[in-house]
Amino acid sequence: MSAALAVGAYIVFRGVLPAAFASNPFLAGIVMMSQSMAWVPATMFAFLGLLSFIRERRQKGGSAAEKPQPTARRPPARQPRQPRPTASGPRQQDSASAKSADSRRPTSSAEKPEINSWTLDALKLLEWKRFELLCVGYYEAMGFTVKTVPHGPDGGIDATLYKAGLDAPVAVVQCKAWNKPVKVEQVRALAGVMHEHNVRRGVFWSLSGYVGRPVQESAERSGIQLLDGPAIIERIRALDQYKQSTLLAQAFKGDYRTPTCAACGVKMVEREGKAGPFWGCINYPPCRVRLPRAV
Repeated sequence: MSAALAVGAYIVFRGVLPAAFASNPFLAGIVMMSQSMAWVPATMFAFLGLLSFIRERRQKGGSAAEKPQPTARRPPARQPRQPRPTASGPRQQDSASAKSADSRRPTSSAEKPEINSWTLDALKLLEWKRFELLCVGYYEAMGFTVKTVPHGPDGGIDATLYKAGLDAPVAVVQCKAWNKPVKVEQVRALAGVMHEHNVRRGVFWSLSGYVGRPVQESAERSGIQLLDGPAIIERIRALDQYKQSTLLAQAFKGDYRTPTCAACGVKMVEREGKAGPFWGCINYPPCRVRLPRAV
């Protein structure tokens, strides 16, 4: 590039500019200066090209010198045979290391108390999805075949109950692990789903109970059984001890307190917003499901 610029500059200052200004007598001095100084820009560009060429050669030579030369492979040296660990040796050290590592892990005994029996306080610890799974497990223990919607819109029902040998459902169930009582609108919605699917029996599980006489009246007209927290505990305790223990282990296994995203089916995370802390989906921003922190 520098060589091309050197040749071009010489042609311009030596021939092009004098030819352009030759007809003007006032620019005769410029024409003479241009012809006499044509070698200056040409020499400058040629010098820059030479410097660039020398630098390029030096860089290539340095890269070749830095490239490691292949060496003959040597057989790996034999490692001394390690003695077997004894009861008082490395095995105890590993155990001590494991204990120290466990001591650094955050404990959640305050957040996840040990649950040994079915009580209303224990039932209120369950997040909404685990509460629904408890409902499903209870009816399976009662001998029903239960169909559910894993996540996403449930169509107004959380579980559909079937008896062995029957294709038509015998009942539909709706579960609400709310911290406030259920109103008549939710009960009427379940009645509408029952009518749409031609199901005569419905069951409503509400952890916090129901509010208002219209709820009872609507449930009686529609054939819906209303169960609050104490009634749910009573029915679970009516099962045999093995089924109770199985349900207890399933309900309180792992993280049973962190809410589940209703759209994605994954555990939510605690976030901070302008109005305070809330539960948000881990898949945000594609999923914008959020729940109050009190849930």
